[in-house]
Amino acid sequence: MRAPRSPHTLRAAFRRQTVLALALPALALIVLIGATLSAPLAGVLLAALLLVLALMRALLPVRAVGALAVRSRGLDVAVLLALALGIAVLSTSPNL
Repeated sequence: MRAPRSPHTLRAAFRRQTVLALALPALALIVLIGATLSAPLAGVLLAALLLVLALMRALLPVRAVGALAVRSRGLDVAVLLALALGIAVLSTSPNL
């Protein structure tokens, strides 16, 4: 019989925060693209990332999304969608 796995290991932390651990490098890449190449492109990519996170928050259980789950599922998804929509509109403005 194996001993129960410790919830305090780095592996356990990454398992609890998988979505966040994948979203943060994507966010860093988007910021780098915005700083070096194109701010409108970075805005569209950020809006797309927020849409994906909203979808993941809507479909995955709380233990899978970890720190992305702040309030109720509906409120979290609504806020992420509102942010994505706002950033998408701003990134398509002609004077950016």
